[in-house]
Amino acid sequence: MQGKVKIKVESASSFAGMKDLLNFTGTGTLEKTDYGYHLRYTAANDIDGSVVDSDVKLEQTTHRAVVINENGQYGYGLLLDPKATTATRIEAGGGSLVLNVSTREVSWDLGKKQGFIILDYALLQGVQPMSALHLRLDLQQGEIQK
Repeated sequence: MQGKVKIKVESASSFAGMKDLLNFTGTGTLEKTDYGYHLRYTAANDIDGSVVDSDVKLEQTTHRAVVINENGQYGYGLLLDPKATTATRIEAGGGSLVLNVSTREVSWDLGKKQGFIILDYALLQGVQPMSALHLRLDLQQGEIQK
């Protein structure tokens, strides 16, 4: 699968004992690269219409993912590596927070017309879990009919 794709994102998160399930729908572009795949997409929250712009690079040989979420001035980047704990800096109203990232799963199956990507990780402050996130991105070849 390459080119224009329709995307549905299911985001299940757990933060301070509270669980949240969000669904997003949008479009993007998937490109086969020399390192694996590159997905760039924009999706809107199915409930409130808030938009997320994301850039995901999937590395075939290392099974790592680089995720960049653009959210105005508060965007952030993550290196998801199932073999190592990584770190990220998240800017937030007046300061920044450095968190460790523990990745449980980076997997994908991208067929000719449809496929999926799974990203499962936890954000830690030091070794203390702060939040856990499980993302499933379902992709289908083509453009959304208007």
